[in-house]
Amino acid sequence: MKKIALIMGGWKRYITYAWPSGILQKIKETGEDINLYIFNSSGDFSLDESYNTGEYNIHRLPDLKEFDGIILDLNNISRKDVCRDIIKKAKASGKPVISIANEIEDFYYVGIDNCRAIREVIAHLYEVHSCKNYWFIMGDEENYENQKRVHALKEFMEEYRISYSEEDFYFGSYEYRCGYDGFRALSEKKKSLPDAIICANDNIAVGVCQAATEKGLQIPDDFCVTGFDNFDKAIYFTPSITTVSHIREEVGYTCADLLLRIWNGETVSRFNYTKTRYIPAESCGCCGEVVDRRKQAKDRIMYEIETDNFEEQVIALEYELMRCNNVREMTYWIPKCIPAFQCDAMYLVLDERLNDFRKNPDYVDNQFLGEDDFEVCGYPEQMMVEFAYEDGNVLEGEPKVINGIFPMFEFPKGGTDFLFLPLHFRERTVGYFVIRNAVYLMEKQYLFKVMNVLTSAMENLHKKEKLQYLNKELSDLYVKDAMTGLYNRTGYQRFGRKMFAEKKMLKEDFAILFMDMDRLKYINDNFGHEYGDIAIKMIAKAILGNVPKNAIPVRTGGDEFVIFLQRAQRGEPETVAAAVREEIDREAKALQLPFEVSVSVGSICTDMNTDKTLDDYVREADEVMYKDKINKKAQRV
Repeated sequence: MKKIALIMGGWKRYITYAWPSGILQKIKETGEDINLYIFNSSGDFSLDESYNTGEYNIHRLPDLKEFDGIILDLNNISRKDVCRDIIKKAKASGKPVISIANEIEDFYYVGIDNCRAIREVIAHLYEVHSCKNYWFIMGDEENYENQKRVHALKEFMEEYRISYSEEDFYFGSYEYRCGYDGFRALSEKKKSLPDAIICANDNIAVGVCQAATEKGLQIPDDFCVTGFDNFDKAIYFTPSITTVSHIREEVGYTCADLLLRIWNGETVSRFNYTKTRYIPAESCGCCGEVVDRRKQAKDRIMYEIETDNFEEQVIALEYELMRCNNVREMTYWIPKCIPAFQCDAMYLVLDERLNDFRKNPDYVDNQFLGEDDFEVCGYPEQMMVEFAYEDGNVLEGEPKVINGIFPMFEFPKGGTDFLFLPLHFRERTVGYFVIRNAVYLMEKQYLFKVMNVLTSAMENLHKKEKLQYLNKELSDLYVKDAMTGLYNRTGYQRFGRKMFAEKKMLKEDFAILFMDMDRLKYINDNFGHEYGDIAIKMIAKAILGNVPKNAIPVRTGGDEFVIFLQRAQRGEPETVAAAVREEIDREAKALQLPFEVSVSVGSICTDMNTDKTLDDYVREADEVMYKDKINKKAQRV
């Protein structure tokens, strides 16, 4: 049985499922006895470098000498030291190594011919639409594919004696924001508009079109715009985006085919290109492909239904995980709460030191107030299979101790894939999660959220167990919401109810503010969950910065906040609400977010001469807030 190691990084929170899909397609076509082992990190997602360190450590798990072939996709791994370490170990393995879409010395290359594809774009603009003056809004300046495309663009312009300067180029990310900001930046520097703007991908092209529209410009009447990659937004956007299509699964397919030929002793080319297709559309003045709007609407409806169902399942999972007493129970609830989590098997492999505090009292005395002694670089020689779920059954018995990933994850049937995902408390690695036959989950993009919920629950349980073991009260580690720094529901129960009981006994009234973020679903659906998280953090920061020191600010739900003010002083709730709104507005403008961030607010004062409970008053504040939200909607209409 041959083994292929695929090392890759996710794009934001998304796993690139096309590579494994193409590799497995080729393996299954040939019927060869080959299994695929995928090691994926999401280290580019967080601004917290400690978190990223914990993610990237998964690439140190495999001993690459134990594999017969290695495939690397390092394009989404932003840390150069991590990339250098992976490349060094791949070279030292002595096995054939293929690099996806990135030329690395001594390795084979598989990907599109970026030079030819981008030349086709500019040639079309020049020859068909007579474009002579260009702006270029590109991605990461250090990205290999980006460098190839920039070189080819300059080469074309020099061949055809088209004048350009370095100021015609804007480099950024591959996100919508890059196109939006890039157009505004170039517009400020340039005296006149170009004939065409060539963008590194469709996300950027959409950002350019939106920024131009806000300035009263029309695409393609005022200038042409082109993208790349043929994302769905290219064809469904108005105007439809001229783009370059390439079937990403073909890259994985070609990688597997190349390894098979190498193993068979064939002489193969170092550079191996997959096909691309130029697709002219409305954004360059051509007739785009006919769009089935009914199908688009149906797909969107079904996507929203599926997403809503998944969100409800995640909420159920979070609830069940909160009730669990150990990690094994937690993993058991994943397939129970999320039926869509289809896979043949799941394994939870942990650092045995997770339970050291139970075994050694001295450890508690010496380490409890500091950080746990977990690995930051690499994995322990011995680890523990805490949980195993195979073919619908949870395997009973004591945890199994293993050294490395083999022979534990050997499998007799070819065409099987194993996905390895990191488990860590920020930079400190506590183990890894293994899923057998996980391509469906990668395609549906269920994994990041489920893993995030599981890891957070594990960390909370670990902290809780240590605190309970020491017989100490719950600390801020439990009562604070990790994302915002506000109190969470536990904090609400502990401090909110305590304050209410004290006020009730003293017959002292106090004020309650209920805040709800406006249009979070719209932001998530149209700009991505990362922007939704930014907006939630912005609101939390404004609350923390503008409430009195003795107030109790709580995040009670995804976009809901409650603030308990110690007094019922006239005008104080309104003053606090106004200050919070002003800071939110300032921050949103400073960040130049492509959407409005606002909150609806309701406030009430208690009357301790009644029999109303704390929850009764919170519901009343919620009702007042809802009226504010309805009024806003009416004003927008």
